[in-house]
Amino acid sequence: MKMNRLFRACAGALAFLLLLVLPLSACDAEEGANSSADPSADGSGTVSNASSDVAPEVADLGGLELNIFSWDFTGPTIHGYTGEILYSEEENASAVDVAKKAVVDRVESEYHCEINGAFANGITLPTFVSEMVTTNTYDYNVIFANSINMSSMVANGTLTDLNTVGTFRFKNSWWDQNAVSQLSIGNKLFYVNGDINTYDDLGTWCVLFNKSLKERLGIEEDFYQTVRDGDWTLDHFRELCENYGATQDMTGDGTLDEKDRWAFGTETYNVFVEVVGGGLRMISKDENDMPYITVEENPEQLYSALDKIINFYLTDNVMIANNGRFGNTWDTINKAFLEQRELFYMGGLFNLVDFRDMEDDIGVLPIPKTFADQDSYYHTVSVYNSSYLAIPLGVPDVENVGLVLEALAMGSQELVTPAFYDIQLKYRDVRDNESGEMLDIIFATRLFDLGPIYNWGDLMSVCYTIDTNYASRFAALLDAANAAMEQGIRDMQS
Repeated sequence: MKMNRLFRACAGALAFLLLLVLPLSACDAEEGANSSADPSADGSGTVSNASSDVAPEVADLGGLELNIFSWDFTGPTIHGYTGEILYSEEENASAVDVAKKAVVDRVESEYHCEINGAFANGITLPTFVSEMVTTNTYDYNVIFANSINMSSMVANGTLTDLNTVGTFRFKNSWWDQNAVSQLSIGNKLFYVNGDINTYDDLGTWCVLFNKSLKERLGIEEDFYQTVRDGDWTLDHFRELCENYGATQDMTGDGTLDEKDRWAFGTETYNVFVEVVGGGLRMISKDENDMPYITVEENPEQLYSALDKIINFYLTDNVMIANNGRFGNTWDTINKAFLEQRELFYMGGLFNLVDFRDMEDDIGVLPIPKTFADQDSYYHTVSVYNSSYLAIPLGVPDVENVGLVLEALAMGSQELVTPAFYDIQLKYRDVRDNESGEMLDIIFATRLFDLGPIYNWGDLMSVCYTIDTNYASRFAALLDAANAAMEQGIRDMQS
């Protein structure tokens, strides 16, 4: 694979404006921000105390090369992503690309290093990284990819424990503090995210709604105020889907199919998304940072959530894209929302790009609370459509590699996050100030569950199946899941 230099010439005036942007403020908050509060998020999901940040030492690294591999997530429903740190060659570069270039230029100058990269997919990444480690030929010393690829590389023993790299300071606010604490196992942290990433934000799940269709249906409720009041619950969401006639046989053929209008478009994965919406995890961790299967400790709460979610999904007001009835996602729920035939849509924020040209106005909302007595909303990040940072095992000069990454992360908080979060997401991709407020809540309340990332013993299949036999399925899988988890932990500790 040929490495490509991806650093671009960009509009000078826009770069100058971006250099005037001040770092975002941050504040202390609990892991799950209260739903009625106005949490201050940095756009990466981190809510932390920036006053305790420690800037990385500036050093002459004598031409050190930072060679980045960034997975290309672009596809039929994902557009505009140019990689992490890397950016577009187009003359009309986006504000985000301009900000990335400004950060890279500054770090290259201050640290006397060279930052190169490739933006690609179509390879088996775990095998590719394993070959680098085995042959000690490091074409790339930094990897950005999704958590499914990361977990495979952890299983292969080919990633560096980032906690052993002394130049990283993961208490700094430019690292996502929820990711730092929740992605580790046995106090080993093999991949992480923060302001240095943008695609972790795009891979965060939310609810979109068609504001124009809402008005046509006669729904007068202010959804944003419902969220602020803490009353945006799954029970209330179901009532909205059932009581206003949103689902309708538009073709008049007597059956509901992908050509009709629906109250809610979703997919089987979103059963798990709504489990997380209840503040629940498939995998929890004990006081020694060791994982265990949550259902063994408290099955009643998880079963209560699944019962509520699945029984809702089995109603005629819900179009499930990939349960065998309607075909694939793009041809069903995405297409229906794009064609103004869907009131609510649950998916990743990356879909906003495809809905940007809709005639109807749309808005962004949090995932509803699964239980009415929750003190917070909770959100998850896709295991497929999100990016994390990792360093292959045995990379030469790893301390200096970490130093450059720390500097890039700090610079990204200053320039890239404001450009991405405040300019692109809040003002380009959403159409009202209230949706921007909802994004603050969404990013401040993310959970990183090890369950879907490692899927030991195919445990997650229980949540991806739309029927009410979840208890027996859990019972059938638990022994295998525990055995696979214990073996996985032994492998990563060796």
